[in-house]
Amino acid sequence: MLFKLLTAPITLPMAGMKFVFQQIADLADQELYDESTVRDQLLLLQVQLEEGDVEEDEFVEREAELLARLREIKARKRAQLEAAGHEDLPAEANVEARRRVLIETPFDE
Repeated sequence: MLFKLLTAPITLPMAGMKFVFQQIADLADQELYDESTVRDQLLLLQVQLEEGDVEEDEFVEREAELLARLREIKARKRAQLEAAGHEDLPAEANVEARRRVLIETPFDE
């Protein structure tokens, strides 16, 4: 107990820095693996091509890079879902779950 009190001026700021760095890493990871960001970049690239700001060769090269990144994002999300297992999936997303359909008609009494 005394040791914790004596080292608090050192450990508390370090724990705070660790928390801040973890938040930054989480945000960077979220930005890096966000499909909407890549889709927006693809759309912007298409507009730039149509306006003549980008040559056809550069467009093809950048589009291939963005599509590869999009495939990587989808593969990573798929791997995360498989690693999490089916019990963590919402009922709508779990295609292997058994379903029961109940049909009510006005004639049932």
